[in-house]
Formats: sequence, C-alpha cells, structure tokens
Amino acid sequence: MTLPAFTTRRLDLAPATRDDLDSVWRIWRHPDVCRYLFDGVPVTRERADEVLTDALDRRAVALGLWTVRLRVAASAVGTVALLRATTIAAYDPSLAGAVEVLAAFEPPVWGRGYATEALEAVIGYAFGALGLLRLVAVVDVPNEASHRMVGRLGFMATGECAGPRHPLRLYSLTASGFAGRPSRTAPTFS
Repeated sequence: MTLPAFTTRRLDLAPATRDDLDSVWRIWRHPDVCRYLFDGVPVTRERADEVLTDALDRRAVALGLWTVRLRVAASAVGTVALLRATTIAAYDPSLAGAVEVLAAFEPPVWGRGYATEALEAVIGYAFGALGLLRLVAVVDVPNEASHRMVGRLGFMATGECAGPRHPLRLYSLTASGFAGRPSRTAPTFS
C-alpha cells in the first residue's frame, strides 16, 4: 500500500523511501534527538537503515514513516511515524498491538510547532482513512517538550512504566477525543 502525502499550512509530508536514508540519519543521529528517541545510543547509518527498512515494511498495513519538509525548504527537517508499539510493548505488555505516534525534528526547528502540525496530519489520517479508534504515545519522563506536544494534540496520560533508560509516561488518544479538539491546521492529502 502507498502511504499518502500531506500538505499542511507550513509543511510537506512525504512517505519515506529508501532515498531518504541519509536525511533521516542526519536528523536521528543528532545527540539531542537520539537522547530520547534512541535512548542516548549513537545512531549509526546501519541502525538508521534498519529503522527505515522496518518502517517501509509497515506500509503493507498502511503504517509507516514520513519525512517532513518546510514548504519553503528542500531538505527534510523531521520525521513523523505511525508504527505498531512493538518495542515499547516489551516494557508495558498492555500496549501490544497499539499504534504509536512518533516525531523527531532537527533541534534548530524545535519550538515552532512543526512536530504538532505534522502529527495532526498523520493522526487525522489514522482516525479517518485507517479508521483506528485509539493511538498511543510514549514519552521519556524527563522529556518535557514532548509531554507538552502530546498534550497539545489531546493525548491523555494513562500511566508510567520502566523504560530502557528513563521511566516512560504512556499516553492515549481516542478518535473522539481528537475530533473534539480544535485543529490548528487542515492538511490536504495526496
């Protein structure tokens, strides 16, 4: 299955391809990004390739990874994803089978609302086109910026569990909860 592309007020989201390996690796290997996304383990090109390959394999079930570009720039500034919560389910089995949202952006664009805007598009797709009823987000407890971001999207904290490096806070968002909140952007699909 081909994932849709999205255009928001300020961003273009394109389904990731093999050609995006160097772009996503550049984003993911930044120490401030891998601190939480990869639990502080430096991201090699080989590890980035494994993660990208896994995300590409998820397209068969309409899940996967998107690269995010500013509408005024050519290079990717971030990635967002809808993936099965397989890794985190090892720490909290209640998440087995759940679909998790993820976001990773270059530090120079942090604090501008791009991650929230990009995730609004893929969450709308998950609840609309895919007909999912619930999404989860998992945030390392010390990662205050991500807690604020998932809160802006309407996610509600449901508990905590041990994690590989830090305790993890678990969040859930229902389709009705997302539909009931005011949207700041209206993405178009292609």
